[in-house]
Amino acid sequence: MASSLLVPTVAHINKLAVYTQLGVGPYGRPTKAVLKQLQEENRRLRATTNDPGSPTSVSPYKPQPAGSGENSSTIVLPLDKPTGDHAHKTQTESPMTAPASISNISTFHGPTSTLFDDVAAGKQNNSWLSPERRATMPGVLFAEAARQKQMERINTLQNKLDFDGVEPELGLHLLNLHWNRQHHSFLVTYRPAFMRDMACNGPYFSKILLNAIYYGASKFSTRLELRKDRDDVRTAGWQFRDRVRELLGRAMDRSEIPTIQALLQMTSSLFALGDEQSAAWLYAGAAFRMVIDLGLHIDATLLPSHTKLSEEDLEIRRRVFWSAFVLDKIQSLYQGRPAALQHQDCQVPFSFLDEYEELEHWVPFAYSGADEYSGSPGYSVTTFTELCKLCIILNQVLNRVYNSRGGPDQSDVLLQDLQRLEADLNAWTNAMPVHLRLPQAIATAAVDAPPPHVLSLAAMGNMVRILLHRPFVSDGHLSSIAPEVAKSCFNACAAAATEIVRIIRLYDQAFTIRRAPYLISYATYLAATIHVRIAATRSGWSEAHSCLQTCLTVFEDGAKTNYAVRKSSTVIENLMKRMSVSLERKIGNGDYNGNGPTDLSQQGVTCPPHHALSGEYQQSRSGSTDLSYAGTALMDDIDIDAIIESFMYNQQGGAVGDGTVGGTSMSNNEYIMLDPSLGPQYSWLGMSSDVDDTLFGFHTSGLDILR
Repeated sequence: MASSLLVPTVAHINKLAVYTQLGVGPYGRPTKAVLKQLQEENRRLRATTNDPGSPTSVSPYKPQPAGSGENSSTIVLPLDKPTGDHAHKTQTESPMTAPASISNISTFHGPTSTLFDDVAAGKQNNSWLSPERRATMPGVLFAEAARQKQMERINTLQNKLDFDGVEPELGLHLLNLHWNRQHHSFLVTYRPAFMRDMACNGPYFSKILLNAIYYGASKFSTRLELRKDRDDVRTAGWQFRDRVRELLGRAMDRSEIPTIQALLQMTSSLFALGDEQSAAWLYAGAAFRMVIDLGLHIDATLLPSHTKLSEEDLEIRRRVFWSAFVLDKIQSLYQGRPAALQHQDCQVPFSFLDEYEELEHWVPFAYSGADEYSGSPGYSVTTFTELCKLCIILNQVLNRVYNSRGGPDQSDVLLQDLQRLEADLNAWTNAMPVHLRLPQAIATAAVDAPPPHVLSLAAMGNMVRILLHRPFVSDGHLSSIAPEVAKSCFNACAAAATEIVRIIRLYDQAFTIRRAPYLISYATYLAATIHVRIAATRSGWSEAHSCLQTCLTVFEDGAKTNYAVRKSSTVIENLMKRMSVSLERKIGNGDYNGNGPTDLSQQGVTCPPHHALSGEYQQSRSGSTDLSYAGTALMDDIDIDAIIESFMYNQQGGAVGDGTVGGTSMSNNEYIMLDPSLGPQYSWLGMSSDVDDTLFGFHTSGLDILR
């Protein structure tokens, strides 16, 4: 019998083959690698069940309690009675226990580091996330988001939310403003995790993040007690900014996702003030460092060391990274500095699997003057996804067009970059989801407009188009070697500028332009730099004048709270002076309602009070906001040589030579100075070109004199 055991049967051979495929030893014993894999899978399965001793999973995802080991069950919130003010309880007194998370572990090290794991790096081509689990992630996240939305009210009624000493009524007021307005712009904070952990001191809640949210939302509140100066909305939330400063010192000792989110929130809020660019830049820089430290720029499903991450962890990591990526590009553009997070160095897909907010009904209660707006699906996820894609293109525009050090011999390369980037931008536009596209003729009522963040995305798409094409008009060398390219590029700029005006008019109809996000103001500024040059070539009132008047109205409304918008207004008004562009019509030949023939007054620059976005627009607030000129037909009667000459300066800020724009002669001094009343003090700026209407680095300190 013993000898018969030495003869392998067919069944033994088949079993051995199966063992070999599974990584199991020839004697039926699994290898160490397989044991480790099974142990990790067992731990994950236990963490996703209500009863760790049961082999059946009741729920696909439940947050695991911290500090209780692998064999602890998920804590279910008691619904019987409130437990008092959570803000005054310690963690041990809380009826809830914080869910465990390894999302804040710093594990990323590149190949130059002695801590680099070359064995693990060799496995990065294969995802540890199984196709089956990947397929269930959207449903898991959606269900948990819906559950946590219900728990928000329960936790609020039971006084479990930690407001960091702020009165609950005020704290909820500011949180609601944030979720309704700022949240949809960049999706920095993941609401289900934040609000859950706010009730249990979990890993995705921190007081520094809470106060950063308070600070950003305060300027949209009408409550005067939030302001240091009751008459100055710019001082709103000052106590929360001080609290962030207080907490930030301790938070800088290690990288954590809530700290990154807080820094990004502060970056956005401070930058919108216009005179806080240094603070915004430093906060953003610290956030980007933490992003790299935590390895958020690498797809976690490719890192063997990250197999313990839950579905929620993976979703949050992706959202935080792409929020940082988007804000990095906007900061780089506004400050005129290289981007910190380069797309070629990142490996994070922009697939956001929690779509709970995509079709959730959104009503603009955080927007004044939107009483007639009945609401709309939020479209938050697809809007943010398209924003990420657009910022990848913007990243290339900044690198290839604005940060390029190529000389005259690089002109052909720049023209090739123009063609490639223009194709990318057109592809992005054509692939836009239908529900995010604006109809060519917006003639519907304001109540049918998409949410503000969708309009902001549309404005930014046209903004990137101007950023890409205008240098090929304003750069004398490029326009001289390729005059046809210069003409087509200005045509693209004019069409984009017209579309921006159309968007902001619709924005004002639906939500009012007052306190619009700074992205809208910057897009308006770019459009104004184009419309003022078109208006300079017209002998009478034109749509360019109407669009320009709309732009100045946006600046007037935004300048009350934003110094950068004041700069925009000053720059454009001085360009109008230099080019003898007036927005005043002669009485008798026409009126502000656009009836009859119109001519410009030649009495200098006289801008009427901008109580409406334009004369024509005031008449049509209840009707269409469509503009008639766009596309190639726009260029038929434009003097492109005069347009190009209006951009030309030498390296010291002086003109290439005397020239004319719109039939008006300009001297070198008029080219140099934005405002003759300022005298020669601008000569020290040392700007190489476009000192009066620069695009890249509009927030540079050299323009602070324009406040």
